Amino acid sequence: MSELLAFSFDADASPAITLRDAARAETEHDLPYGWGFGWYPGGELAAVAIKDPTSSGDDAMTHVLRDWERFRSTIFVCHLRGTGQRIGQRDAQPFIRSHAGRHWLFAHNGDLSADLPAAFHLEQPPLFEPLGRTDSEYVFCWLLGSFFRAGARRLADVSRETLLEALRRLNALGTANFLLTDGEELLVYHDLRRKNGLHWIRRTPPHALSHLESRHLSVELGNPRDPYRTQLVFATRPLSDEAWHAMEGGQLLVARRGALVWDSHAKAEPDADPPRAGLAPASLQAQSGAAPASVTSGLPARLSPRAQTLFVIHETTYSYTEPVERSAHRFRLRPVHDPRQFVLAHRLQLSVDGFRREFEDVFGNQTTMFEVSDPFQELVVRSEAQVRLRAEDPLHLRSPLRRDTIPLVWMPWQRQMMMPYLLPPELPETQLRELSDFAMSFVERNEYDLLETLLDINRTLYRDVAYVSGSTTLATTPYDVYTSRRGVCQDFANLLICLARLLGVPARYRMGYIFTGTDYANKIQSEASHAWAELYLPWIGWHGFDPTNGCQAQLDHVRVACGRNYGDATPTSGTIYRGGGTETLALRVRVERLGLEGE
Repeated sequence: MSELLAFSFDADASPAITLRDAARAETEHDLPYGWGFGWYPGGELAAVAIKDPTSSGDDAMTHVLRDWERFRSTIFVCHLRGTGQRIGQRDAQPFIRSHAGRHWLFAHNGDLSADLPAAFHLEQPPLFEPLGRTDSEYVFCWLLGSFFRAGARRLADVSRETLLEALRRLNALGTANFLLTDGEELLVYHDLRRKNGLHWIRRTPPHALSHLESRHLSVELGNPRDPYRTQLVFATRPLSDEAWHAMEGGQLLVARRGALVWDSHAKAEPDADPPRAGLAPASLQAQSGAAPASVTSGLPARLSPRAQTLFVIHETTYSYTEPVERSAHRFRLRPVHDPRQFVLAHRLQLSVDGFRREFEDVFGNQTTMFEVSDPFQELVVRSEAQVRLRAEDPLHLRSPLRRDTIPLVWMPWQRQMMMPYLLPPELPETQLRELSDFAMSFVERNEYDLLETLLDINRTLYRDVAYVSGSTTLATTPYDVYTSRRGVCQDFANLLICLARLLGVPARYRMGYIFTGTDYANKIQSEASHAWAELYLPWIGWHGFDPTNGCQAQLDHVRVACGRNYGDATPTSGTIYRGGGTETLALRVRVERLGLEGE
Protein backbone atom coordinates (compact mmCIF):
# COMPACT_ATOMS: atom_id res chain seq x y z
CA MET A 1 0.00 0.00 0.00
CA SER A 2 1.01 3.62 -0.41
CA GLU A 3 1.25 6.27 2.31
CA LEU A 4 0.31 9.94 2.36
CA LEU A 5 1.94 12.75 4.31
CA ALA A 6 1.11 16.45 4.27
CA PHE A 7 2.01 19.53 6.28
CA SER A 8 0.36 22.91 6.72
CA PHE A 9 2.46 25.48 8.64
CA ASP A 10 1.42 28.93 9.83
CA ALA A 11 4.53 30.38 8.16
CA ASP A 12 7.32 29.11 5.90
CA ALA A 13 9.07 26.09 7.39
CA SER A 14 11.65 23.50 6.34
CA PRO A 15 10.97 19.88 7.27
CA ALA A 16 13.78 17.43 6.50
CA ILE A 17 12.62 14.06 5.16
CA THR A 18 14.72 10.91 5.47
CA LEU A 19 13.53 7.66 3.84
CA ARG A 20 14.27 4.40 5.62
CA ASP A 21 17.19 2.69 3.89
CA ALA A 22 17.96 -0.99 3.39
CA ALA A 23 20.36 -1.12 6.33
CA ARG A 24 17.58 -0.07 8.75
CA ALA A 25 14.70 -2.01 7.21
CA GLU A 26 13.75 -5.25 8.92
CA THR A 27 12.30 -6.70 5.70
CA GLU A 28 12.08 -5.65 2.09
CA HIS A 29 8.42 -4.74 2.67
CA ASP A 30 9.52 -2.04 5.12
CA LEU A 31 11.11 -0.11 2.25
CA PRO A 32 9.15 2.49 0.28
CA TYR A 33 9.20 1.75 -3.43
CA GLY A 34 9.04 5.12 -5.07
CA TRP A 35 8.29 8.51 -3.60
CA GLY A 36 7.20 12.01 -4.54
CA PHE A 37 7.43 15.30 -2.71
CA GLY A 38 5.73 18.63 -3.62
CA TRP A 39 5.81 22.11 -2.10
CA TYR A 40 5.52 25.83 -2.87
CA PRO A 41 8.90 27.57 -2.43
CA GLY A 42 8.79 30.87 -0.60
CA GLY A 43 5.01 30.91 -0.38
CA GLU A 44 4.60 31.43 -4.13
CA LEU A 45 1.84 29.79 -6.16
CA ALA A 46 4.35 28.01 -8.38
CA ALA A 47 4.94 24.52 -7.02
CA VAL A 48 7.91 22.17 -7.23
CA ALA A 49 7.51 18.39 -7.33
CA ILE A 50 10.39 15.94 -7.22
CA LYS A 51 9.77 12.21 -7.72
CA ASP A 52 11.68 8.97 -7.95
CA PRO A 53 9.36 6.12 -8.96
CA THR A 54 12.04 3.43 -8.59
CA SER A 55 13.79 4.37 -5.34
CA SER A 56 13.94 1.66 -2.71
CA GLY A 57 15.97 3.34 -0.02
CA ASP A 58 18.54 6.01 0.68
CA ASP A 59 20.30 7.33 -2.43
CA ALA A 60 21.46 10.56 -4.04
CA MET A 61 17.91 11.65 -4.88
CA THR A 62 16.61 11.24 -1.34
CA HIS A 63 19.51 13.33 -0.03
CA VAL A 64 17.77 16.32 -1.62
CA LEU A 65 14.87 15.90 0.82
CA ARG A 66 17.20 16.54 3.73
CA ASP A 67 18.43 19.87 2.38
CA TRP A 68 16.57 22.28 4.63
CA GLU A 69 17.38 25.42 2.68
CA ARG A 70 15.66 24.11 -0.45
CA PHE A 71 12.39 23.47 1.34
CA ARG A 72 10.70 26.55 2.75
CA SER A 73 6.96 26.53 2.29
CA THR A 74 3.71 26.55 4.22
CA ILE A 75 2.38 23.45 2.41
CA PHE A 76 4.06 20.11 1.72
CA VAL A 77 2.56 17.01 0.08
CA CYS A 78 4.31 13.63 0.09
CA HIS A 79 3.38 10.26 -1.45
CA LEU A 80 5.22 7.00 -0.72
CA ARG A 81 4.41 3.94 -2.81
CA GLY A 82 4.83 0.46 -1.41
CA THR A 83 6.28 -2.53 -3.21
CA GLY A 84 4.40 -3.63 -6.30
CA GLN A 85 4.33 -3.03 -10.01
CA ARG A 86 7.10 -0.85 -11.37
CA ILE A 87 5.86 2.49 -12.70
CA GLY A 88 7.40 5.34 -14.66
CA GLN A 89 7.89 9.02 -13.91
CA ARG A 90 4.59 9.99 -15.54
CA ASP A 91 2.61 7.81 -13.08
CA ALA A 92 4.49 8.88 -9.94
CA GLN A 93 2.70 11.06 -7.40
CA PRO A 94 2.09 13.79 -6.39
CA PHE A 95 0.79 15.08 -9.72
CA ILE A 96 1.19 18.73 -10.65
CA ARG A 97 -0.97 20.79 -13.02
CA SER A 98 -1.39 24.46 -13.83
CA HIS A 99 -4.83 26.06 -13.60
CA ALA A 100 -5.94 29.68 -13.13
CA GLY A 101 -2.42 31.06 -12.77
CA ARG A 102 -1.27 28.64 -10.08
CA HIS A 103 0.03 25.13 -9.65
CA TRP A 104 -2.13 22.42 -8.08
CA LEU A 105 -0.77 19.30 -6.35
CA PHE A 106 -2.69 16.04 -5.93
CA ALA A 107 -2.00 12.68 -4.29
CA HIS A 108 -4.23 9.61 -3.92
CA ASN A 109 -4.01 6.53 -1.76
CA GLY A 110 -6.35 3.75 -2.92
CA ASP A 111 -7.78 2.04 -6.01
CA LEU A 112 -10.82 3.03 -8.05
CA SER A 113 -12.63 0.66 -10.38
CA ALA A 114 -12.34 0.49 -14.15
CA ASP A 115 -15.76 2.19 -14.37
CA LEU A 116 -14.16 5.54 -13.48
CA PRO A 117 -13.96 6.97 -17.07
CA ALA A 118 -17.54 5.92 -17.78
CA ALA A 119 -18.93 7.46 -14.58
CA PHE A 120 -16.82 10.64 -14.69
CA HIS A 121 -16.36 11.85 -18.25
CA LEU A 122 -13.60 14.23 -19.31
CA GLU A 123 -14.92 16.88 -21.68
CA GLN A 124 -13.88 16.57 -25.32
CA PRO A 125 -11.37 17.75 -26.13
CA PRO A 126 -10.21 17.49 -22.51
CA LEU A 127 -8.94 20.64 -20.85
CA PHE A 128 -6.80 18.51 -18.56
CA GLU A 129 -5.58 15.22 -19.99
CA PRO A 130 -3.69 12.54 -18.07
CA LEU A 131 -0.10 11.87 -19.05
CA GLY A 132 -0.09 8.45 -17.45
CA ARG A 133 -2.50 5.59 -16.95
CA THR A 134 -3.41 5.83 -13.26
CA ASP A 135 -6.87 6.34 -11.84
CA SER A 136 -5.33 8.94 -9.50
CA GLU A 137 -4.27 11.27 -12.31
CA TYR A 138 -7.60 10.78 -14.04
CA VAL A 139 -9.42 11.96 -10.90
CA PHE A 140 -7.11 14.96 -10.68
CA CYS A 141 -7.85 15.99 -14.28
CA TRP A 142 -11.59 15.50 -13.75
CA LEU A 143 -11.56 17.69 -10.64
CA LEU A 144 -9.64 20.49 -12.34
CA GLY A 145 -11.99 20.34 -15.32
CA SER A 146 -14.94 20.63 -12.95
CA PHE A 147 -13.34 23.65 -11.29
CA PHE A 148 -12.82 25.28 -14.68
CA ARG A 149 -16.43 24.74 -15.75
CA ALA A 150 -17.64 26.16 -12.43
CA GLY A 151 -15.45 29.25 -12.81
CA ALA A 152 -13.46 28.38 -9.69
CA ARG A 153 -9.91 29.65 -9.81
CA ARG A 154 -8.89 28.34 -6.39
CA LEU A 155 -10.11 25.91 -3.76
CA ALA A 156 -11.71 28.69 -1.72
CA ASP A 157 -14.06 29.39 -4.67
CA VAL A 158 -15.55 25.89 -4.49
CA SER A 159 -18.44 25.12 -2.15
CA ARG A 160 -17.15 22.77 0.55
CA GLU A 161 -20.38 20.77 0.51
CA THR A 162 -20.33 20.44 -3.27
CA LEU A 163 -16.72 19.30 -3.23
CA LEU A 164 -17.42 16.79 -0.46
CA GLU A 165 -20.31 15.33 -2.47
CA ALA A 166 -18.08 14.95 -5.54
CA LEU A 167 -15.34 13.22 -3.58
CA ARG A 168 -17.81 10.80 -2.03
CA ARG A 169 -19.17 9.96 -5.49
CA LEU A 170 -15.64 9.17 -6.59
CA ASN A 171 -15.11 7.18 -3.43
CA ALA A 172 -18.13 5.01 -4.29
CA LEU A 173 -16.03 3.45 -7.07
CA GLY A 174 -13.37 2.10 -4.71
CA THR A 175 -10.97 3.27 -2.02
CA ALA A 176 -9.94 6.89 -1.86
CA ASN A 177 -7.76 9.02 0.40
CA PHE A 178 -7.11 12.33 -1.34
CA LEU A 179 -4.69 15.25 -0.85
CA LEU A 180 -5.32 18.33 -2.98
CA THR A 181 -3.82 21.81 -2.69
CA ASP A 182 -3.76 25.02 -4.72
CA GLY A 183 -0.90 26.56 -2.73
CA GLU A 184 -3.21 28.37 -0.32
CA GLU A 185 -5.45 25.65 1.10
CA LEU A 186 -4.81 21.97 1.70
CA LEU A 187 -7.73 19.57 1.26
CA VAL A 188 -7.60 16.17 2.99
CA TYR A 189 -10.30 13.53 2.37
CA HIS A 190 -10.56 10.11 4.07
CA ASP A 191 -12.09 7.01 2.53
CA LEU A 192 -15.72 6.26 3.42
CA ARG A 193 -14.78 2.81 4.67
CA ARG A 194 -11.66 4.17 6.38
CA LYS A 195 -9.35 2.06 4.22
CA ASN A 196 -5.60 2.58 4.80
CA GLY A 197 -6.27 5.20 7.48
CA LEU A 198 -5.62 8.93 7.80
CA HIS A 199 -4.61 10.75 10.99
CA TRP A 200 -3.93 14.37 11.86
CA ILE A 201 -2.48 16.46 14.65
CA ARG A 202 -2.09 20.18 15.25
CA ARG A 203 1.18 20.83 17.08
CA THR A 204 1.65 24.20 18.76
CA PRO A 205 4.93 25.51 20.19
CA PRO A 206 6.92 25.10 22.28
CA HIS A 207 7.57 21.68 20.73
CA ALA A 208 8.84 19.02 23.10
CA LEU A 209 9.41 16.73 20.12
CA SER A 210 10.94 17.76 16.79
CA HIS A 211 11.36 14.26 15.34
CA LEU A 212 8.47 12.34 13.75
CA GLU A 213 8.88 8.84 12.38
CA SER A 214 7.06 5.97 10.67
CA ARG A 215 8.38 2.65 9.40
CA HIS A 216 8.99 4.24 5.98
CA LEU A 217 10.41 7.67 6.80
CA SER A 218 11.45 10.14 9.47
CA VAL A 219 10.75 13.86 9.58
CA GLU A 220 12.99 16.34 11.35
CA LEU A 221 11.24 19.60 12.29
CA GLY A 222 14.08 21.08 14.31
CA ASN A 223 15.28 23.66 11.81
CA PRO A 224 16.73 26.54 13.87
CA ARG A 225 14.59 28.96 11.86
CA ASP A 226 11.34 27.18 12.74
CA PRO A 227 11.11 26.60 16.51
CA TYR A 228 7.80 28.42 16.92
CA ARG A 229 5.85 27.24 13.89
CA THR A 230 2.39 25.81 14.37
CA GLN A 231 2.30 22.49 12.54
CA LEU A 232 -0.76 20.75 11.13
CA VAL A 233 0.34 17.26 10.08
CA PHE A 234 -1.65 14.63 8.15
CA ALA A 235 -0.32 11.08 7.80
CA THR A 236 -1.53 7.58 6.98
CA ARG A 237 -0.24 6.46 10.37
CA PRO A 238 0.64 8.49 13.48
CA LEU A 239 4.28 9.56 13.41
CA SER A 240 4.72 9.96 17.17
CA ASP A 241 3.28 8.95 20.53
CA GLU A 242 1.29 12.19 20.74
CA ALA A 243 -2.51 12.38 20.66
CA TRP A 244 -3.27 12.05 16.95
CA HIS A 245 -6.85 12.28 15.68
CA ALA A 246 -8.12 9.45 13.47
CA MET A 247 -10.22 10.84 10.62
CA GLU A 248 -13.74 9.54 10.21
CA GLY A 249 -14.97 7.78 7.10
CA GLY A 250 -15.94 10.30 4.43
CA GLN A 251 -14.51 13.19 6.43
CA LEU A 252 -13.17 16.23 4.60
CA LEU A 253 -10.76 18.65 6.27
CA VAL A 254 -9.53 21.92 4.81
CA ALA A 255 -6.35 23.43 6.26
CA ARG A 256 -4.83 26.84 5.77
CA ARG A 257 -1.74 28.29 7.40
CA GLY A 258 -1.53 25.75 10.23
CA ALA A 259 -5.24 25.79 11.12
CA LEU A 260 -8.32 23.82 10.16
CA VAL A 261 -10.71 26.22 8.45
CA TRP A 262 -13.40 23.64 7.59
CA ASP A 263 -14.37 20.23 8.89
CA SER A 264 -17.24 18.24 7.39
CA HIS A 265 -17.68 16.43 10.71
CA ALA A 266 -17.35 19.45 12.99
CA LYS A 267 -19.60 19.38 16.03
CA ALA A 268 -21.53 22.48 16.94
CA GLU A 269 -19.73 24.51 19.56
CA PRO A 270 -21.51 25.86 22.66
CA ASP A 271 -22.88 29.37 22.38
CA ALA A 272 -20.21 30.72 24.70
CA ASP A 273 -17.14 29.39 26.41
CA PRO A 274 -17.02 29.87 30.19
CA PRO A 275 -14.94 32.98 30.81
CA ARG A 276 -11.58 32.75 32.47
CA ALA A 277 -11.47 34.93 35.55
CA GLY A 278 -8.44 36.94 36.51
CA LEU A 279 -7.18 33.94 38.49
CA ALA A 280 -8.75 31.15 36.42
CA PRO A 281 -7.11 27.73 36.80
CA ALA A 282 -4.94 26.31 34.05
CA SER A 283 -7.41 23.46 33.59
CA LEU A 284 -9.74 25.83 31.77
CA GLN A 285 -7.41 26.22 28.80
CA ALA A 286 -8.70 25.00 25.43
CA GLN A 287 -7.33 21.86 23.83
CA SER A 288 -5.06 23.05 21.04
CA GLY A 289 -5.71 19.94 19.00
CA ALA A 290 -9.44 20.58 18.73
CA ALA A 291 -10.78 21.56 15.34
CA PRO A 292 -11.53 25.29 15.39
CA ALA A 293 -14.78 26.80 14.34
CA SER A 294 -14.87 29.37 11.56
CA VAL A 295 -13.16 32.56 12.58
CA THR A 296 -16.50 34.30 12.22
CA SER A 297 -17.60 32.44 15.33
CA GLY A 298 -16.37 35.55 17.14
CA LEU A 299 -19.38 37.32 15.62
CA PRO A 300 -22.52 35.98 17.34
CA ALA A 301 -25.64 36.21 15.24
CA ARG A 302 -27.63 37.54 18.19
CA LEU A 303 -27.03 38.73 21.70
CA SER A 304 -29.40 37.96 24.54
CA PRO A 305 -30.10 39.67 26.86
CA ARG A 306 -29.69 43.26 25.75
CA ALA A 307 -28.57 44.75 29.08
CA GLN A 308 -27.14 43.67 32.41
CA THR A 309 -26.51 45.36 35.76
CA LEU A 310 -23.43 44.34 37.74
CA PHE A 311 -22.14 45.19 41.20
CA VAL A 312 -18.36 45.30 41.63
CA ILE A 313 -16.30 45.38 44.83
CA HIS A 314 -12.55 45.92 44.54
CA GLU A 315 -10.70 45.96 47.86
CA THR A 316 -6.93 46.29 48.21
CA THR A 317 -5.22 46.19 51.61
CA TYR A 318 -1.62 47.42 52.07
CA SER A 319 0.10 46.39 55.34
CA TYR A 320 3.56 47.54 56.51
CA THR A 321 5.95 46.36 59.18
CA GLU A 322 6.84 49.96 60.03
CA PRO A 323 4.69 53.12 59.96
CA VAL A 324 4.52 54.93 56.64
CA GLU A 325 5.18 58.56 57.41
CA ARG A 326 4.54 60.08 53.99
CA SER A 327 3.22 58.63 50.75
CA ALA A 328 1.37 59.47 47.52
CA HIS A 329 -1.07 57.18 45.70
CA ARG A 330 -2.93 57.06 42.40
CA PHE A 331 -6.19 55.12 41.98
CA ARG A 332 -7.97 54.33 38.70
CA LEU A 333 -11.01 52.51 40.04
CA ARG A 334 -14.03 54.41 38.73
CA PRO A 335 -15.66 52.54 35.80
CA VAL A 336 -16.11 54.26 32.45
CA HIS A 337 -19.37 56.17 32.06
CA ASP A 338 -20.67 56.34 28.48
CA PRO A 339 -23.73 55.26 26.42
CA ARG A 340 -22.68 51.58 26.54
CA GLN A 341 -21.73 51.51 30.22
CA PHE A 342 -23.75 53.61 32.65
CA VAL A 343 -22.37 54.06 36.17
CA LEU A 344 -25.40 54.01 38.46
CA ALA A 345 -23.33 54.51 41.63
CA HIS A 346 -19.70 54.54 42.70
CA ARG A 347 -17.98 54.99 46.05
CA LEU A 348 -14.27 55.00 46.88
CA GLN A 349 -13.47 54.44 50.58
CA LEU A 350 -10.00 54.94 52.07
CA SER A 351 -9.18 53.84 55.62
CA VAL A 352 -6.61 56.64 56.11
CA ASP A 353 -7.22 60.38 56.05
CA GLY A 354 -5.36 62.46 53.51
CA PHE A 355 -5.66 64.94 50.65
CA ARG A 356 -7.71 63.73 47.69
CA ARG A 357 -7.94 65.19 44.22
CA GLU A 358 -10.08 63.89 41.34
CA PHE A 359 -9.13 64.44 37.70
CA GLU A 360 -9.18 62.86 34.25
CA ASP A 361 -5.78 61.72 32.99
CA VAL A 362 -4.46 61.98 29.44
CA PHE A 363 -6.05 58.63 28.48
CA GLY A 364 -9.49 59.67 29.74
CA ASN A 365 -9.32 57.64 32.96
CA GLN A 366 -11.11 58.97 36.04
CA THR A 367 -8.22 59.18 38.51
CA THR A 368 -7.87 59.92 42.22
CA MET A 369 -4.61 61.33 43.60
CA PHE A 370 -4.25 60.67 47.32
CA GLU A 371 -1.47 62.09 49.51
CA VAL A 372 -0.95 61.02 53.14
CA SER A 373 1.24 62.84 55.65
CA ASP A 374 0.00 61.14 58.87
CA PRO A 375 1.70 57.83 59.83
CA PHE A 376 -0.17 54.58 59.15
CA GLN A 377 0.62 50.86 58.99
CA GLU A 378 -2.40 49.71 57.02
CA LEU A 379 -4.24 51.27 54.10
CA VAL A 380 -7.49 49.74 52.84
CA VAL A 381 -8.73 50.94 49.44
CA ARG A 382 -12.31 49.86 48.74
CA SER A 383 -14.16 50.66 45.53
CA GLU A 384 -17.85 49.81 45.07
CA ALA A 385 -19.60 50.34 41.76
CA GLN A 386 -23.00 49.56 40.30
CA VAL A 387 -22.87 49.52 36.50
CA ARG A 388 -25.48 48.96 33.79
CA LEU A 389 -24.08 47.50 30.56
CA ARG A 390 -25.79 47.64 27.18
CA ALA A 391 -25.02 45.09 24.46
CA GLU A 392 -23.93 46.20 21.02
CA ASP A 393 -25.31 44.87 17.77
CA PRO A 394 -22.60 42.42 16.64
CA LEU A 395 -23.21 43.27 12.99
CA HIS A 396 -21.91 46.79 13.52
CA LEU A 397 -18.38 45.38 13.61
CA ARG A 398 -18.34 45.01 9.84
CA SER A 399 -18.22 48.17 7.77
CA PRO A 400 -21.44 48.64 5.80
CA LEU A 401 -19.63 50.42 2.98
CA ARG A 402 -16.66 48.26 2.05
CA ARG A 403 -14.50 45.28 2.89
CA ASP A 404 -11.69 46.68 4.99
CA THR A 405 -8.34 45.02 4.44
CA ILE A 406 -4.82 45.05 5.83
CA PRO A 407 -2.91 47.30 5.66
CA LEU A 408 -5.20 50.05 6.85
CA VAL A 409 -4.78 53.39 5.10
CA TRP A 410 -4.40 56.31 7.48
CA MET A 411 -4.38 60.01 6.75
CA PRO A 412 -1.19 61.66 8.10
CA TRP A 413 -3.07 63.45 10.89
CA GLN A 414 -4.80 60.19 11.87
CA ARG A 415 -1.50 58.37 12.12
CA GLN A 416 -0.11 61.20 14.22
CA MET A 417 -3.05 60.98 16.63
CA MET A 418 -2.79 57.19 16.86
CA MET A 419 0.98 56.93 17.06
CA PRO A 420 1.08 56.01 20.79
CA TYR A 421 -1.11 53.00 19.97
CA LEU A 422 0.79 51.95 16.84
CA LEU A 423 4.28 51.54 18.29
CA PRO A 424 5.12 47.93 19.21
CA PRO A 425 7.13 47.32 22.40
CA GLU A 426 10.87 47.89 22.27
CA LEU A 427 12.15 44.40 21.55
CA PRO A 428 15.14 43.13 19.58
CA GLU A 429 14.61 43.32 15.84
CA THR A 430 14.81 39.54 15.46
CA GLN A 431 11.99 39.09 17.95
CA LEU A 432 9.81 41.70 16.25
CA ARG A 433 10.41 40.02 12.88
CA GLU A 434 9.33 36.67 14.30
CA LEU A 435 6.20 38.22 15.80
CA SER A 436 5.51 40.05 12.53
CA ASP A 437 5.70 36.77 10.59
CA PHE A 438 3.30 35.24 13.11
CA ALA A 439 0.87 38.14 12.69
CA MET A 440 1.07 37.95 8.89
CA SER A 441 0.17 34.25 8.97
CA PHE A 442 -3.29 35.29 10.21
CA VAL A 443 -3.54 37.97 7.52
CA GLU A 444 -2.77 35.53 4.72
CA ARG A 445 -5.01 32.83 6.20
CA ASN A 446 -7.92 35.30 6.08
CA GLU A 447 -7.06 36.82 2.69
CA TYR A 448 -6.14 40.21 4.17
CA ASP A 449 -9.63 40.82 5.57
CA LEU A 450 -9.16 43.10 8.58
CA LEU A 451 -12.02 41.94 10.80
CA GLU A 452 -11.61 38.22 10.07
CA THR A 453 -7.88 38.52 10.83
CA LEU A 454 -8.46 40.18 14.21
CA LEU A 455 -11.15 37.67 15.19
CA ASP A 456 -8.87 34.81 14.15
CA ILE A 457 -5.97 36.12 16.24
CA ASN A 458 -8.24 36.62 19.23
CA ARG A 459 -9.66 33.10 18.99
CA THR A 460 -6.32 31.42 18.27
CA LEU A 461 -4.58 32.97 21.27
CA TYR A 462 -7.41 31.63 23.42
CA ARG A 463 -7.00 28.13 21.97
CA ASP A 464 -3.21 27.92 21.76
CA VAL A 465 -1.95 29.84 24.80
CA ALA A 466 -2.39 28.17 28.19
CA TYR A 467 -3.74 30.20 31.12
CA VAL A 468 -1.31 29.46 33.95
CA SER A 469 -1.53 31.60 37.09
CA GLY A 470 1.81 32.86 38.36
CA SER A 471 3.68 31.81 35.22
CA THR A 472 4.71 35.36 34.27
CA THR A 473 5.63 38.72 35.78
CA LEU A 474 5.17 42.36 34.81
CA ALA A 475 8.51 42.09 32.99
CA THR A 476 7.25 39.30 30.69
CA THR A 477 7.30 40.48 27.08
CA PRO A 478 4.91 39.53 24.24
CA TYR A 479 7.75 37.51 22.71
CA ASP A 480 8.11 35.53 25.93
CA VAL A 481 4.42 34.66 25.76
CA TYR A 482 4.71 33.78 22.07
CA THR A 483 7.55 31.34 22.72
CA SER A 484 6.24 29.78 25.95
CA ARG A 485 2.53 29.84 24.98
CA ARG A 486 1.47 30.46 28.58
CA GLY A 487 0.53 33.44 30.67
CA VAL A 488 -2.27 35.29 32.47
CA CYS A 489 -4.83 37.79 31.19
CA GLN A 490 -2.42 40.71 30.88
CA ASP A 491 -0.05 38.53 28.83
CA PHE A 492 -2.83 37.53 26.44
CA ALA A 493 -3.71 41.20 26.06
CA ASN A 494 -0.10 42.30 25.55
CA LEU A 495 0.50 39.71 22.83
CA LEU A 496 -2.67 40.67 20.97
CA ILE A 497 -1.77 44.36 21.25
CA CYS A 498 1.72 43.70 19.89
CA LEU A 499 0.45 41.65 16.92
CA ALA A 500 -2.20 44.25 16.06
CA ARG A 501 0.30 47.11 16.14
CA LEU A 502 2.71 45.18 13.91
CA LEU A 503 -0.16 44.97 11.41
CA GLY A 504 -0.76 48.71 11.61
CA VAL A 505 -3.93 48.44 13.73
CA PRO A 506 -4.04 50.80 16.75
CA ALA A 507 -4.33 48.84 19.99
CA ARG A 508 -4.53 49.78 23.65
CA TYR A 509 -4.57 48.01 27.01
CA ARG A 510 -7.86 47.88 28.92
CA MET A 511 -8.18 47.10 32.63
CA GLY A 512 -11.50 46.21 34.21
CA TYR A 513 -13.52 43.31 35.59
CA ILE A 514 -15.26 40.27 34.17
CA PHE A 515 -18.40 38.58 35.47
CA THR A 516 -17.93 34.79 35.40
CA GLY A 517 -21.35 33.69 36.67
CA THR A 518 -22.39 31.59 39.62
CA ASP A 519 -22.55 28.41 37.54
CA TYR A 520 -18.96 28.83 36.39
CA ALA A 521 -16.64 25.87 37.04
CA ASN A 522 -14.24 28.16 38.90
CA LYS A 523 -16.26 28.78 42.09
CA ILE A 524 -13.77 31.45 43.18
CA GLN A 525 -15.16 33.58 40.33
CA SER A 526 -13.35 36.81 39.45
CA GLU A 527 -10.88 37.44 42.26
CA ALA A 528 -8.71 39.96 40.45
CA SER A 529 -9.05 42.70 37.91
CA HIS A 530 -9.18 41.51 34.33
CA ALA A 531 -7.30 42.77 31.26
CA TRP A 532 -8.04 42.69 27.55
CA ALA A 533 -7.20 44.64 24.40
CA GLU A 534 -9.12 47.32 22.56
CA LEU A 535 -8.47 47.72 18.84
CA TYR A 536 -9.37 50.78 16.80
CA LEU A 537 -11.62 49.96 13.84
CA PRO A 538 -11.98 53.03 11.58
CA TRP A 539 -15.75 52.71 11.14
CA ILE A 540 -16.73 52.25 14.83
CA GLY A 541 -13.78 53.32 16.98
CA TRP A 542 -12.37 51.32 19.89
CA HIS A 543 -13.68 47.80 20.34
CA GLY A 544 -12.76 45.22 22.98
CA PHE A 545 -11.21 41.84 22.17
CA ASP A 546 -10.63 39.42 25.05
CA PRO A 547 -8.04 36.81 23.95
CA THR A 548 -8.04 35.22 27.41
CA ASN A 549 -11.56 34.01 26.68
CA GLY A 550 -11.57 34.14 22.88
CA CYS A 551 -14.52 36.54 22.78
CA GLN A 552 -15.40 40.17 22.36
CA ALA A 553 -15.91 42.46 25.32
CA GLN A 554 -19.64 42.68 25.87
CA LEU A 555 -22.06 42.43 28.80
CA ASP A 556 -19.68 40.59 31.13
CA HIS A 557 -16.84 43.11 30.82
CA VAL A 558 -16.76 46.21 33.02
CA ARG A 559 -14.39 48.80 31.57
CA VAL A 560 -12.34 50.87 33.99
CA ALA A 561 -8.98 52.24 32.80
CA CYS A 562 -7.04 52.13 29.54
CA GLY A 563 -3.67 53.19 28.16
CA ARG A 564 -0.74 52.19 25.99
CA ASN A 565 0.19 49.41 28.40
CA TYR A 566 -0.34 48.10 31.91
CA GLY A 567 1.53 51.01 33.50
CA ASP A 568 -0.96 53.52 32.08
CA ALA A 569 -3.99 51.61 33.36
CA THR A 570 -2.91 50.00 36.64
CA PRO A 571 -5.78 50.27 39.15
CA THR A 572 -3.66 51.21 42.19
CA SER A 573 -0.12 52.55 42.44
CA GLY A 574 1.89 54.78 44.74
CA THR A 575 5.17 55.93 46.18
CA ILE A 576 6.35 55.74 49.79
CA TYR A 577 8.63 58.65 50.62
CA ARG A 578 9.47 57.71 54.20
CA GLY A 579 9.03 54.61 56.39
CA GLY A 580 7.04 51.50 55.59
CA GLY A 581 9.50 48.64 55.81
CA THR A 582 8.21 45.43 54.23
CA GLU A 583 4.91 45.69 52.37
CA THR A 584 2.19 43.02 52.21
CA LEU A 585 -0.64 43.32 49.71
CA ALA A 586 -4.02 41.57 49.84
CA LEU A 587 -6.55 41.86 47.00
CA ARG A 588 -10.22 40.96 46.89
CA VAL A 589 -12.51 41.44 43.89
CA ARG A 590 -16.12 40.34 43.61
CA VAL A 591 -18.46 40.82 40.65
CA GLU A 592 -22.17 40.09 41.12
CA ARG A 593 -25.10 40.26 38.74
CA LEU A 594 -28.00 42.39 39.94
CA GLY A 595 -30.28 41.97 36.96
CA LEU A 596 -30.85 41.19 33.27
CA GLU A 597 -32.94 43.23 30.89
CA GLY A 598 -34.80 42.23 27.73
CA GLU A 599 -34.11 40.00 24.77
